[in-house]
Formats: sequence, C-alpha cells, structure tokens
Amino acid sequence: TLNIFTSGRFSPQGAVAELISQRADVNILPLEPEESDNITAGLAWNSDFGMTATVDIYQIDVTNRLSTSSTFVVTDEERAELAALGVAGAEGITRVNFFQNDFDTRTKGLDLVLAYAFNVGPGQVNLTGAYNYNKTEVTGGDFAENTTSADRFEKGIPEHTANLQANYAFGKWDIFGRMRYYGEWRDYSGNSTGDIFQDFGAMVLFDLGATYQVNDNLSVRMGAENVFDQYPDEATYQASRGLIYSRNAPYDTDGGQYYLRLDLSF
Repeated sequence: TLNIFTSGRFSPQGAVAELISQRADVNILPLEPEESDNITAGLAWNSDFGMTATVDIYQIDVTNRLSTSSTFVVTDEERAELAALGVAGAEGITRVNFFQNDFDTRTKGLDLVLAYAFNVGPGQVNLTGAYNYNKTEVTGGDFAENTTSADRFEKGIPEHTANLQANYAFGKWDIFGRMRYYGEWRDYSGNSTGDIFQDFGAMVLFDLGATYQVNDNLSVRMGAENVFDQYPDEATYQASRGLIYSRNAPYDTDGGQYYLRLDLSF
C-alpha cells in the first residue's frame, strides 16, 4: 500500500486516551495499584537419618490486575484531531490500545519438597524431589466476561509440574541425573475465522551431567539437557509465524542440547 501503519500502546492518560474515551461505551481510566491478599501455611520435617521434607500451601487473591485493553482502529477524523492537539506522529497512527486494571484472580497451590542424603561407597548420594500444583482462576473483571481471555490465562501453563534429581559426589567427581515433568496445558492462537485452542499433553524430559574438579580453580562439566532428544507436538496454528513448536511452551522445544563447559575462577 506504500503507507506506514502504526499500532501502539499509549498511556491511559493523555490526548489519545481522552479522544478514544469520547466513543460510546469506551472509558479509558488511569491506572491504579494492583492489590493482593495472601494466605500461606507450611510444615517442615527433619529426620535423624538424612531425610527432610517441606510442604507449603497457599492462596493468593489479586485484584485490579493489569492487562491490555481492546485495540481501537483510529479514524481519519480522529487522526486529524490528534494532529491538531500536537500528538507526535498522529498522521500515521492506525490502531491503539492501553494498559488497564482489567481483572481479578485467585491462585491456589501446593509445593512439596523431599530430600534424602546417604553414603554409598566412597561418596554421598543426594536425592531431591519437588512437586508443584498451581491453579489460577479468573474471578472478576473483563476477563471473567471473556471466555477466550480467561481460558488463555487459566490454562496457559501446566497445573502440575515436578522434578526428581539425583547427585552422586565422590572425590573430584559430581554426577547428576534429573527428570522434569510438565503437565497438560493449552495454547491459543487466532486467525481471521476466530479463536483457536490446542491442547498439549504431559511432557517428561531427562537431563544428565558430570563435573570434574581439576583443581581449586578449574572444573570441567559435560552434560546433556533433554538427553533423549524429545520434541513436543507441533503447534498446528503457529505456522504463520514461521514456527513449528509453540512459542508459549513451558519447556524447551529445541530437542537435545549437549555441552562441554569449563569453569575457571581466581
């Protein structure tokens, strides 16, 4: 078209916000602080044979959460008025949106951590397991009335995650293995025909590594993340961005990564 199109997020206070607020059913408001109420409880346990455990539960209510307003297409008349008001670059502004206090949420969760250390042969084994449950619900505001926005916010990350790690240290060596678990989650995309959701199943990844302490100043580490070179399901509706896998994935999507690292300190 040989025209420059400018889409931007403007301050909710100023000439642009005041002009858009003159439209029917539009009221761009100044921002207010987010507020939260937190309730937590936890227990810790220590044994005399090398095992420890902690469990924490929590509930977090957040009100006046910040989000982005709908996008408004600026008309020719509005552009002319913005230019008359001295707004920089007004002639090229085509679409605008604003940060707004938009919705309320409640998050409930649980953290569980177990650790166990014991001697084996010439060294010591350290086992650590961690599990997290985290569920967020939209409880009020514009998101509560918009099922697409609420669904994206509530299900965009797994509710269940966990990892299990084992370390064995002996002499100058430290060897470790780790399992990472990510539960089900939902991805979102949109196109000209509407909103599209894609559900992804659970994912388990494995990491391995070994460190050799050459001396007090030098160590060598060799390892692999995602040692079995696993990939998630392809993101069906993100090919338009040149992507095979979702950019919103909670885990790495590049397959196996193998490395050799030298650490030098003085």
